[in-house]
Amino acid sequence: MKTTLDLPDDLMRELKILAAQQGKKLKDIVAESLRHGLSHKATNSRASRAVITRDPEFGHLVVQSPSDAPISTMTIEEILKLENEALYQEDLQRVGITF
Repeated sequence: MKTTLDLPDDLMRELKILAAQQGKKLKDIVAESLRHGLSHKATNSRASRAVITRDPEFGHLVVQSPSDAPISTMTIEEILKLENEALYQEDLQRVGITF
């Protein structure tokens, strides 16, 4: 099926370079990338969430994740967001606010 997409120049450049490096057609690289992204999103939406707790002995934060959690593929931004959420919840508990 033919379609028209308006992609950022830098992304298009990356796709063209990847296609050239792999000796594939641009349309095949785009299709593979979309499939990978969609399957990755479906996997992440079904997986359990990672949870941040505080180590009782040393007091530092620990990321605990079930075996199906996508922790190994999380970006640093996602991990920091999770950490900030945990710290926020701890602050709320300290002042006696519960939800």
